[in-house]
Amino acid sequence: MLVVAGAGTGKTRVIVERFLRLTSEGVAPEAILALTFTEKAAAEMQDRINLAYGGFGSNLTIATFNSFGDGIVSKFGTEIGLGQSRLLGELGKLVFIRDHLDAFALDYFSPVSSPESQLVTLANFFSALKQQVVDPGKYVLFAESYAVKDEADAFEKKKHLELAHAYNTYLDLCRKQQVIDYDDQLYLSVVLLRRRPNIRKKLQTLHKYILVDEFQDTNPLQSALLRLLVGEEQNIMVVGDDDQSIYGWRGATLANILNFTTVYPRAKEISLIQNYRSTQQILDSAYRLIQYNNPDRLEHSHNLNKQLVSNRKDGPSPQVLSFESFHDELNWVAEDIKKRIQSGQNPASIAMLCRRNHGVQHAHEVLEQEGIAHAVTGLRSSLYKNIAVAQLLEALRAINDPSNNIALFHVLTGPLFYLDTMLLTNYSVEAKKRHESLATCIERDDESLTNKALQKIYEWQKQSRSKRVGQLAYDIMTESGWKQRLYNEAKHDEATAKQVQALSQYFQTLKDFEKVVVIASLQQYIVQLPTIQATNDDIEDVSLTISDTLVNVLSIHRSKGLEWETVYIIDCTEGSLPMVQSRGGLEVPDVLQVQSTADNHLAEERRLMYVAVTRAKTELICTYSQTHNHTTKRKPSRFLAELFGEFTSKTPGVNGRSQITSPHKKATENQSGSTVLHLTKKGRLTLSVSQVACWLRCPRDFYYKYVLQMPQTEDPSLAYGTLIHQIIQRIHEANKTEAGIELQALMEYTKEHLPMFGYPTKRARERAHTQANATVAFVYKRFINQLPPTKVEQSFTVDIPNSTLTMTGRIDAIYEQSDGGVEIVDYKTGTKVMTDVQAKLRATSSTQLGLYALAWQLLYDTAPTKLTLDFVETNAKGSVKKQLKTLQTLQDKLTNMYKLIMAQQYPEGKDHRYCQHPVD
Repeated sequence: MLVVAGAGTGKTRVIVERFLRLTSEGVAPEAILALTFTEKAAAEMQDRINLAYGGFGSNLTIATFNSFGDGIVSKFGTEIGLGQSRLLGELGKLVFIRDHLDAFALDYFSPVSSPESQLVTLANFFSALKQQVVDPGKYVLFAESYAVKDEADAFEKKKHLELAHAYNTYLDLCRKQQVIDYDDQLYLSVVLLRRRPNIRKKLQTLHKYILVDEFQDTNPLQSALLRLLVGEEQNIMVVGDDDQSIYGWRGATLANILNFTTVYPRAKEISLIQNYRSTQQILDSAYRLIQYNNPDRLEHSHNLNKQLVSNRKDGPSPQVLSFESFHDELNWVAEDIKKRIQSGQNPASIAMLCRRNHGVQHAHEVLEQEGIAHAVTGLRSSLYKNIAVAQLLEALRAINDPSNNIALFHVLTGPLFYLDTMLLTNYSVEAKKRHESLATCIERDDESLTNKALQKIYEWQKQSRSKRVGQLAYDIMTESGWKQRLYNEAKHDEATAKQVQALSQYFQTLKDFEKVVVIASLQQYIVQLPTIQATNDDIEDVSLTISDTLVNVLSIHRSKGLEWETVYIIDCTEGSLPMVQSRGGLEVPDVLQVQSTADNHLAEERRLMYVAVTRAKTELICTYSQTHNHTTKRKPSRFLAELFGEFTSKTPGVNGRSQITSPHKKATENQSGSTVLHLTKKGRLTLSVSQVACWLRCPRDFYYKYVLQMPQTEDPSLAYGTLIHQIIQRIHEANKTEAGIELQALMEYTKEHLPMFGYPTKRARERAHTQANATVAFVYKRFINQLPPTKVEQSFTVDIPNSTLTMTGRIDAIYEQSDGGVEIVDYKTGTKVMTDVQAKLRATSSTQLGLYALAWQLLYDTAPTKLTLDFVETNAKGSVKKQLKTLQTLQDKLTNMYKLIMAQQYPEGKDHRYCQHPVD
């Protein structure tokens, strides 16, 4: 079945309702596979189904395409000779290509200057080839048979021969080195299922019903996987809208949805046209626009009715406003938004949509200057240009090479030492006169503070020979006192808090680097830095997200699936919307790829405008200006005429920019709770059980770990605990099947997943690994013949009454009791609790068990029969039962916690045994 669900008709709900109907008719949840594109979309679908099931999910498999493909490769990879492979992220992929660049034998594409110049181009091209399911042998044959008629053809043949060889070499290297990239998660799945019909049949039997969301965004690789998964009965339902396909630049092709009934001739087609979002005036304008994409639309080619019908008949007509300059355009929009808010409109019901990040940046700046609280999404900002990250990076450069005068100057005058800038300038002038390094000049002042700071840098340099770069960076921040100062300042200054959050992202890049290199030293990091920056130079600021309390500013691509009462689409000019097509990188030859004439650039730009227009519920305001930063006149977008026919634009009066004494301060004051935006989901503060437990223990520590996200050194004990939980889960799941599981398989899994870093000494790591192996053997012996729990690793989502707080969690094991109640079991590692008496004392005081009980009581209106802590390494168990009065008290604490967090108040707790925050 192909469900063509137009804008605002409820695509996700269709899949949820399909699942509920199938299960109500007796289909086992595990026989249903739902695939989508993002973890966020998968989580949203799971949340909706959880809600329908009373809060706890079923055994339905809801996954992204990549995570599902990864499961296939991990489980069945040995069927085609794949071993346990290490996943390369985008950073790892570039580092891998760089390390093996000579193997590609590049001549036509030989780097002119540095090796890094071709890395991103090659990586993107290899990805495009996999997304088009191009077999390397087929590409080689294409290149070898390329007809040569003139000199230009000869060069084109040489280019493709070289690229085909490089592609084949890359695939061979990955197999030999036992690594896979993200595209391999699907590419190797397709290869595996094509070569092994027995595995294909097994998966087809397991997943009898397949549901796919946003089908219009699939690429040929994803479509190929679906064809292999669909059995003879062809129980596949896809939901999508060809008019909202806007990801061609990421490999998506409309050929998949336009040709669906050709691939699946028995398929039914259903068109949903009832719109629950926008007024009819807005929908009619959007419909006029999108018909310019005929005949390459399902409505035209399949004779479907796609004219959306609104259940809202009244509303103002869409407006088109013109301005003399882009400056005037943005100022007027800012003033209009301010008037709306002052008249009582909810700021979160307003959005500014931009085609380009350039527009997002300028809109953000104008709203900030006008003191209008807002959230920015879709604006890519360079992580390495963040001031705190840049300062730490300069410190690493100076430590790696103290003769680097510029880096050394920045470090000594920066937040690590705060030495006098004029003093360092004098040293620099003297060093230049003497033709010597800045460090040599400083060394002559034996007792000076500057020399003492330099000696500290030399000390870190010695440590860099034995420490991983991530550990060294953490020690630099800690030993210099910078980390403590950041914490103290962040409590009062939001800009500093954002810097700390950026540092948290930066430390994640260091962890990613350490995973893909043999020696994760500072020197190796500095050598690889250009490669690393090529991957991460445009990192999404994850602390910024869609806000349910503020005005939103975002790119049109990011607006898909969202809605607002009032939408401004700015910069509706030729060159901006539609954008001029830019050809960059390498393109897969036409004969090797699946594509449609509907994929052309202008048609996709028109679909992008269609998406933008249909985000508006009540008011749509399109604006454009005649000039930007120069005198060249700009033409209004052709899409305006296609939307509104013959339109007359208005030119409203534009006042001068409001004079505000301190615009940045005012904007900050208005953005209540903006530092916790990364903890919100659909306007609700969403916290895990462990985060809630941290708050109840010490709010200050919660702020330090989860709001600021202050970088932390690695703790191998946490990874160890996670590993033991995974081992127990695998045993329980195996006990539910006839196949079972062997201890040797668990030992191999343990060896692969044990943490290698973070231990104080090598001997400590060896002892920890020995203990882990002994624990796995003990756990296996204990659980392998036990009756498995009713549910294992069961996730839940629950809304806390009297707040917009949502708590999420995962319960280790749930056992149904003979009296109809349940026992909730939480597994713990550690050897300090030796007896059942000690275990019961710990269970009685366990906040985590209390939160599980509260969640169960709120979801099912009854408390669990028993709550148990099971210390798996000592076999000590203790059980308690929580009274309703106790659970109500706990609920009240959570309500109060929510109020304090939203007011950005973090009082100091009383229990600091597990705290990581500095003592004030």
